[in-house]
Amino acid sequence: MEKFTKLYLDEIEKQINKIELDEMNKITKSVQILTFIGSKLEDLKNFIVKYDFKTEEEEILFFKEIKPKIVSKLIYYMSVHKIEINRPKGSCSTIETYLLTELDQLKHFFDCNIELYHYYRTGDTYFDKIYFLRNRDSDIPLNIACFFFERDVRFSTVYDYKIAKIIANDLLELYIKSQLAKLKEDANIGHEVHTALKIRETWTASKTDLAELIYALDTSKSINHGNIKLKALTSYLEDVFNVSIGDIYRIYLEIRERKGSRTQFLDRLKDKLIERMDEADTDN
Repeated sequence: MEKFTKLYLDEIEKQINKIELDEMNKITKSVQILTFIGSKLEDLKNFIVKYDFKTEEEEILFFKEIKPKIVSKLIYYMSVHKIEINRPKGSCSTIETYLLTELDQLKHFFDCNIELYHYYRTGDTYFDKIYFLRNRDSDIPLNIACFFFERDVRFSTVYDYKIAKIIANDLLELYIKSQLAKLKEDANIGHEVHTALKIRETWTASKTDLAELIYALDTSKSINHGNIKLKALTSYLEDVFNVSIGDIYRIYLEIRERKGSRTQFLDRLKDKLIERMDEADTDN
């Protein structure tokens, strides 16, 4: 069992890392990871319901440590997906308030489950047979959440889900704090140049064309020798050209998935410039 579950966890970690590296958009990334983990959990469940644990200690190990590690990833990426899909548009202050509210919800869960936090974090074991063995319904604590009664008793114990939630919330706290730090960094980026523009010319090609140009400028480090963040560069050109691109990361993913040439706008620019120079040569 221990060898099997270690390989299982390694496989899950490896695939999650691959998706994290392959995708830029957090929402797209979280959906892919959730789909993957969901299928792996279903496979694991099918295995466990048929498996006879050799000892109570082996069963406790699975429901106290192994299953929560996997389910915590499901909870974490579900939470990230919810945070990102509901993230408000607007000022840094608006987004900061939203993220701080998410942090408060983690604190509320901690306050409501502080005894379990202490039990898990101090490595206590004296309630393990109640908390992490199946078919112990007669010993259900009074403060157990209502979802407990809807669970599959073949693949659940009293507290394995809450342990997963504790692990996920620790990761989520780090994620939210990193987003708050990034928000503060973005807010400190100087916008004096483009906010002082007297006249803004209007971009009349498509937003996708502008996104393609922005990524080309960012990749080639053509602005400030590359010392400008993609978000700041996007904001600058939105102001210069009087346009709102929207979710540039989503547009970039669409560009990457094009069939044929993935740099259609840059190709047109090149062709038009060559055509202009050829015409000038002819005139001369």
